[in-house]
Amino acid sequence: MRQIGIIEDDNNLRSSIEAFIEIDEDLELIFSFESVEKWQAEYAVMKEPPSLLLIDIGLPGLSGLNAISLFKKVYTEVKIIVITGDDSSNTIWTAISNGADSYVSKPFSLKELKEQISIVCSGGAVLSPQVANTVLEQIRNRSGLTNEQLKILTKREREVVDELIKGLTYKEISKILNISSSTVNDHLKSIYQKMSVNSKAELIAKILTN
Repeated sequence: MRQIGIIEDDNNLRSSIEAFIEIDEDLELIFSFESVEKWQAEYAVMKEPPSLLLIDIGLPGLSGLNAISLFKKVYTEVKIIVITGDDSSNTIWTAISNGADSYVSKPFSLKELKEQISIVCSGGAVLSPQVANTVLEQIRNRSGLTNEQLKILTKREREVVDELIKGLTYKEISKILNISSSTVNDHLKSIYQKMSVNSKAELIAKILTN
């Protein structure tokens, strides 16, 4: 059972997601609010932390963008999926740098959301196709051969990074690169060590900000 929290100011969308979660036997709705401030007012009486948080960026009061790091501090193990219509590169970079595990563009279907929740809770990451294209383009433009940290990665490690940024799971990466899942894991350990990071979110953020 995956415990889900929602922070979304669009009442119709929030209600749709709530109803979807309520009828899914694999998901449990822990809380749902229209703003971070509403969550803060109720936080003291909350007993169970969410395993995954769905949060919009354009919220009244404290923005979802600024709230990401707050939620990561309060719920240290939580996975965060940003759901937004803002695909600007600066917003994407900031969200990932602040700790977002995935970034999903509106509009999306509830079926897609279910798949994305499953991927993230299984250790993967999700980027909408248009967001993934923006990320890859910026990495190539910003990093390229001038990024000394990327230079120290092997060709295969760079291939793993490219697929990881697309939001693929270890199993999916292993199929694409025709290597075992354990080999993918070994490559990631090496990549994390070389890049001085501890997670996929940190890795992506570090690449994008160099």
